[in-house]
Amino acid sequence: MLLTVEYNPDGIVEVFMDEEGREALLFYLKRLSTGNHDHLMTPSWAGTELTEDPQNPKNKLINKVNLFLIRDEISN
Repeated sequence: MLLTVEYNPDGIVEVFMDEEGREALLFYLKRLSTGNHDHLMTPSWAGTELTEDPQNPKNKLINKVNLFLIRDEISN
């Protein structure tokens, strides 16, 4: 699986993935429906969700990504 997040010199976050990584990312996003946040980390940060093989040598690897679901409050 490939799911690597990097920060490039222009200040842009780049996400690299293969098909298995895409499915994993979709799983993590769907998993937010049972909670309001999730943490994705590389193995060197004690995680298994992200890979840590840089795809662009000019970029900086991101070891942790926090996902937050902001729910609109509906009041009657």
